[in-house]
Amino acid sequence: MMKQALVVLALVGLAFCAPQPRKLFHEHVEDFLDVIIDEIDEQMEELFEQYMQYDEFVQALDYMLTNNFKDLVFEMESLPEFVAVIEFLENDNIDIHYFLDYFNEVIENVNRKRSLRQSASGKDLTAYTRDLIALFPKEKLQVLYDQKMAEDEEFKTAIENLNSEEWETVFGALWNNEVFKAEVQTLADNGIEIGVFFEQILAIFGQN
Repeated sequence: MMKQALVVLALVGLAFCAPQPRKLFHEHVEDFLDVIIDEIDEQMEELFEQYMQYDEFVQALDYMLTNNFKDLVFEMESLPEFVAVIEFLENDNIDIHYFLDYFNEVIENVNRKRSLRQSASGKDLTAYTRDLIALFPKEKLQVLYDQKMAEDEEFKTAIENLNSEEWETVFGALWNNEVFKAEVQTLADNGIEIGVFFEQILAIFGQN
């Protein structure tokens, strides 16, 4: 994760005099990711290399590079219930497309070199994700989460909205959509379990 570049003292002084822009939600997420990378960057690389020896894991990654996967995502994004989810998130400046673009960049730049290490707990993407979560510095992430909840009103509001009955209704409508259910099953058939990614999101915030 790239850090902000240093600026000359004059620009720093000007910045302190000017109104400060509010922090976007994905910038908060980057703060959590920075903590994770600073703490376990090398371990994450080693874990990924371990899983690259397993066909089940590689096949899931390869599927995410196919046109079938991209078409499925486009179809998913066109569902009215999915649009409602996007609109709900955007009200709290949560740009889902930022995260989709970030995800695509990660997948497209995966190093597919195989490793001879064999200490992973499983062989597929789900096992990898849970092994990755187990490496997260949970206490530090929890401290950062508590700090942001106490000090940043917009972050707090976004989190509270994601725990609201309104969010449950909007998100529940998407999960009850038969087309969406079929798409989720297609992903599962190709080694991509949606539920485990929700586990990972909570873990990034130190919440599981």
